[in-house]
Amino acid sequence: MRMQPIVAEDIKDFDTSLDRLWARRDLVVVAAGALICFRSIYRRARQIGALGQFRYAAVRAEDYVLGTAEEAIRDAVRDAARLPGTRAVVIYLSCLDILTRPDFSDIERTLSAETGCIVRCFFRGPLAKADGIRHETAEEILAALPPEEGAVTASAQLPPPMSDTAGVADFLREEGSAHVLVTPSGCRNALARMDLMPGRSDIYALIPQAEDYIFGMEETAAAETGALAAEGAYRMVHLLSSPVPAFMAMETTPVLQAAEEHGCRACASPTDDFHDAVYGAAEAALRLVQEAADGWREAGRTALILGYSPLLFGDMAQLDAPIDFLTAYGCNVCIAGRDALTERPALVWLVSVAGVSAAEWLHRECGVPVVRSLPLGDAGRTAWRAEIAAALGLPSEGTFAEQTAGDMRADKILIIADPIAAVAIAYLLRSYGFCNIHSAAYAWGEETAVLYRQAADTDVLVFRTAADLQSAWNAADAVIADPALLPVMGEKRIVPLPSGLLSGRDAAGEGSGVLGADFTSLLQALLKQ
Repeated sequence: MRMQPIVAEDIKDFDTSLDRLWARRDLVVVAAGALICFRSIYRRARQIGALGQFRYAAVRAEDYVLGTAEEAIRDAVRDAARLPGTRAVVIYLSCLDILTRPDFSDIERTLSAETGCIVRCFFRGPLAKADGIRHETAEEILAALPPEEGAVTASAQLPPPMSDTAGVADFLREEGSAHVLVTPSGCRNALARMDLMPGRSDIYALIPQAEDYIFGMEETAAAETGALAAEGAYRMVHLLSSPVPAFMAMETTPVLQAAEEHGCRACASPTDDFHDAVYGAAEAALRLVQEAADGWREAGRTALILGYSPLLFGDMAQLDAPIDFLTAYGCNVCIAGRDALTERPALVWLVSVAGVSAAEWLHRECGVPVVRSLPLGDAGRTAWRAEIAAALGLPSEGTFAEQTAGDMRADKILIIADPIAAVAIAYLLRSYGFCNIHSAAYAWGEETAVLYRQAADTDVLVFRTAADLQSAWNAADAVIADPALLPVMGEKRIVPLPSGLLSGRDAAGEGSGVLGADFTSLLQALLKQ
């Protein structure tokens, strides 16, 4: 079998087993596993208005290794059974659940007795098909349930963010590179339907055969990767892992060697989809600059942009004017993940938290100055240009005068965004008289929380659950955030700042991003109220 490109698919209306399960209003679907296992499920639930009937359980990678994943699944079922109106719970099993083989019959029997709800396991995906045992279809599960009675009434969980695999694939865009995702088909679909920008044709799915889950994936992976490299279309191959090969500890060396035998450079990113895209892209950027540093020429006038990817930062057009300014200062502008890094940078411009680890390493190990402001509005543009000039040892032009604040405004503003973007927004708001401003950022895991705290110039509320955020949300008069939070947190006056981290590629098109035309226009309405 030859691997095939993963391309963006726009599927909005299709009939699935999930749709049929959610059509029963007293039933909750529980999905456990890695981020990529339930991100697209959440999206589908939102599309059809079933978020209250969906619960996910973020099982850690080590839980599968240590055999404690089953208890996490049981806890998620208990929580779902306590939701008002729940009479049936269907566990939407992931590939790792099937691979690690907990006692599904005991889970159904004991939890049904304990919770008073009917609990059933639903086997789905490629590992279910390769299981060699016939499993109940969604229709058969539904037919065996008693008549529907009432409806589940519950709020939604926070949207699961984009996974590290998707984040690395979006970040790495160097011309002549192929990106090979080792994955069961479900992971491929999640990428194609939500977290892959249109027009990409350099992402490939290496789909294991049924026997590879027993004997190992290395032989299939090496053969298919070697065949791709032999076509001669690429000079670099990036290997990306997903939950199953990561759990199976797939050996990447023979796979990389297969690409190198055909003249391709090759590397493997240790993604596993248990982490979010911010952490994944941050790790990829750090590895990239560390590897490049060994062959760097002495510093010239390179300005390195760190932390950019379309899904995490938005439309590339946001960078056009700043790049023109840097170029006019005599800088050769490079964007990490897109351009070759051939010399030690004269400065780093950090545009999102996804570049903070690499930026701090360059500052610490190489003495490279770091600019971490964004040219948002006249005031922000003035400050940013002054920072750039100082980093280059040049006098500031002072082209723009700062906006002088009028009357102080008492409105309580909550900014939920990447901390670097939040600082830029708060700086602009203060120049217009807003003085009661608070910032928050959504971290999937502690690794991302650490990155947020490293990047934040001021206190930032790092939240991981809706409960962590609720009091700040309730206290705000207006919120600047991704509208994907509204179904979870409750109605609020909102200035939309969609992010690919939560909303996928729908939030990353033309005009998107904190410096983009769309947000600038919406922000002006708040400033002029």
